[in-house]
Amino acid sequence: MPAGVIDFLPIFALCYIIKMKRFTLILLLLTGLLLFNRCDNDVDINASYQDIVVVYGLLDPQDDGTYLKINKAFLGPENALIMAKIPDSSQFLQKLEVKILDDNNPPNVYTFDTITISNKEEGLFYNPYQQIYFHPFIPLPDTRYSLQIFYNDMEITSEATTIGNFTETNISKPGFAKAIGFQKDLVNPVIWDRQEEAPRYDVTIRFNFKEVWEGQTDTVFRHIDWFRDTRKTTVGDEVETYYNGSSFFTAIETFVAYADAATEEKVIHRYFGNVEFIIEAGGTELNTYMEVTEPSSSIIQDRPQYSNIENGVGIFSARTRAIKTKKLNDETKFNLKDNYYWLKFEF
Repeated sequence: MPAGVIDFLPIFALCYIIKMKRFTLILLLLTGLLLFNRCDNDVDINASYQDIVVVYGLLDPQDDGTYLKINKAFLGPENALIMAKIPDSSQFLQKLEVKILDDNNPPNVYTFDTITISNKEEGLFYNPYQQIYFHPFIPLPDTRYSLQIFYNDMEITSEATTIGNFTETNISKPGFAKAIGFQKDLVNPVIWDRQEEAPRYDVTIRFNFKEVWEGQTDTVFRHIDWFRDTRKTTVGDEVETYYNGSSFFTAIETFVAYADAATEEKVIHRYFGNVEFIIEAGGTELNTYMEVTEPSSSIIQDRPQYSNIENGVGIFSARTRAIKTKKLNDETKFNLKDNYYWLKFEF
């Protein structure tokens, strides 16, 4: 399951829960007043309410299909955190009619089916099993798609445009050299082509390595993400960021060895892997949502809730990624082997 598909739901659902709990308190006060005045009218604090459909979906031409998370906001007499652990509180009991249409004339129509995933991490909402809407179709780059969801007498809709072709050839720095090295206090750029439908970019530099453990035949594969940055822009042909080689060595010294000494003793050798320069591009709607929901440094904390879902709440947008892979050059390998010998790196 692609990262990010599940963790979005609590944001919108909890916002709605908070609003509904305030509404419930008001109704409780009204109920008390009615009882005090010996009125015969009964007030049901859990009476019918407007259903709120919560949608989360990101179109990615590099995924193995298209996934949509569709839930409902909920209201009930129990504690909201308790109810969030119950699947029926936020999961539709019936299967919804869900479609995505492309911009062909006539359009290609992709009708989604439900699947159950079993790898939902622990959190506020029920886990590890969750229902997802899935279709194996892979969206095309730079294409407009429409979303349609039919629930009772409501039609929930949205639109999004996928990002154009974005591959390692769009990353100009680092260049064509097969190997790359890092030196302390030496600043280097990462430069890539800006995509028209992608105003937001998350940059990660990842160092991969593997371990051989005493008494085990299987190799343990690990990685360290030692540089992260976000760039947002809608102008220019290129986007860039800069990293300092010192950060690489600090991360190696801090995160390679296991904190538990007994576990670290089991490692016989470590072997150098590749370095990956990962550029993740986010679509226009996704960028707007993230900007609205980012922590604010202002004293005014009330911020508008962003959604591009008609007759519902949530986000329907696009993402993609480009990865350029480099080997670690011999100079950096010797540095790690000799000056960080306790980390047990070998060629």
